[in-house]
Amino acid sequence: LRHGTLMLDPAARSVSHDGQPVELSAREFAVLHALLLNAGRVLSKAQLEEKLYGWGEEIESNAVEVFIHHLRRKLSPELIRTVRGVGYMIPKVAG
Repeated sequence: LRHGTLMLDPAARSVSHDGQPVELSAREFAVLHALLLNAGRVLSKAQLEEKLYGWGEEIESNAVEVFIHHLRRKLSPELIRTVRGVGYMIPKVAG
């Protein structure tokens, strides 16, 4: 998956930004992958939690916010948009 200078390879579980490799935890990778697959669409916190946790796993109340914060810090603060009261999105790249 390509989004501007961001590349995500699901098979290799690798991410690079501006040509530089970026180390992500498994759950950060899962959040980024879900957002990139749905670029241009808002995903709710509940939808992202579904992607992160299996049945019966305890979900921390602010886990999604923490992963979003880490992704913004590691990649770019402007990459992931918060849609107040709805969820998170990565805007589609023009072109």
